[in-house]
Amino acid sequence: MPAAPLRCHLLIGPPASGKTTLAGILLPLLQSSGGPPPVRAFANRSIISAELVRSDALANRQQAEQLETAIVERRRLVLERYRHASRFPDSPDGELRVWPLQLLFHNIGWYLVYELDAIGRPEGLIRSERLDRLALRHSESRNRRSEDEHARSLERLQRLLRACGGIYFGDDVTAQKELCSDSAAIRRRQLQTLRFSCQPWCFAFIREGLQRYPIEHSRFSLPLGGDRWWHHPKAPHVLPANDATDSHPYPVELDLPVWTLRQDVDLRNWLFGFGAGIRLESPQALRQELVERAQQILAIHRDPP
Repeated sequence: MPAAPLRCHLLIGPPASGKTTLAGILLPLLQSSGGPPPVRAFANRSIISAELVRSDALANRQQAEQLETAIVERRRLVLERYRHASRFPDSPDGELRVWPLQLLFHNIGWYLVYELDAIGRPEGLIRSERLDRLALRHSESRNRRSEDEHARSLERLQRLLRACGGIYFGDDVTAQKELCSDSAAIRRRQLQTLRFSCQPWCFAFIREGLQRYPIEHSRFSLPLGGDRWWHHPKAPHVLPANDATDSHPYPVELDLPVWTLRQDVDLRNWLFGFGAGIRLESPQALRQELVERAQQILAIHRDPP
């Protein structure tokens, strides 16, 4: 029988639904079992080739095995983020001393979620980074966390995954801790409402994705008079529809972490991908960002090549 996969892997995707890690872990086992091909499978795959990465990258199979061992044994690691790897505005540079938490498959590849070692403080910032952008410089076999410390960090990670709807967790550990608080009033301090209205074709797609963000933080339009589309009675269709003559008659509201609205890539890929199907109403900063992107694209493509 094949060896069971280490428990440092996690199924992720829309909150509480599970996702493509199952393809990477279970599908090879099912296909090699000699039985019939699986009835269900995942089409998502990594865009990173483990055979074509740097030899010291965590995406390299041998390096990945060392990383898995470090996660299971709760070791502190010294990592390096490659200087010339693709980056986002708040991507870290150079050497990182971290507590590795889990390996997550998210959309296009494997990511390491880690907690920065905050010397002198009980909790550090939780971040994620794709494996091919990181090198393992040292695994500290004598520097290990307790099971309780590791479990508390994993619990905080689970809360962040659910609230954020993705793997971008901001850059402020205090804000992270507030969002993970047991107090609803404290959590609310780190949430801001995104509101947009949809054309009918766009709303048909959006109302089907009830688990993209926490359902208790999601509000969808009620039907217009004469609409015949179905929705479950427990689905959060609570907002009055806009006027029937409005080009975008169906409003949507989502309460999201402030850092998600400020710069989360997954949110923008999803929301902006609907093009003219949505009319962004708030927050104003995100609306202005969309306008500026559209203007830049138009300026580049105004004249034929």
